[in-house]
Amino acid sequence: MKTKEIYEVVGVPPATLFDWSKPGHKKENLAKLLKQLSKDDALALIAKAEPKQKPLMLLSTVNCSIGDKSKHFTLTKLKNLFYKKDDLDPYEKYALKTIKREAFPSELEEFVDYYHIPTTRVEKVLASINA
Repeated sequence: MKTKEIYEVVGVPPATLFDWSKPGHKKENLAKLLKQLSKDDALALIAKAEPKQKPLMLLSTVNCSIGDKSKHFTLTKLKNLFYKKDDLDPYEKYALKTIKREAFPSELEEFVDYYHIPTTRVEKVLASINA
């Protein structure tokens, strides 16, 4: 990219880019990379780097079936269900039964992918719950 394009795409002013380009500067390699990338490639990389949205559908499915709002799950608490070693309380068992019976496979898949939960762990936990 040209200096002007670098400023437009990533907001690095020309004077800063010039400083970065000096030999021995700690961001010299970054300046070289920015100059070598095409504008289209840079925009494509930035688009790929967009953060994933949190998987709220599974949480919604579980919480919609729990009347007492003080017992609703958070994403973290729901994730921890798949790693819990202690006995499950009634609400935790209910949440897993709800996942097993009511959740769409895509909801569970998005949740598992987002939190990097091993599929074998999910299968094992859900299999241990009597639906």
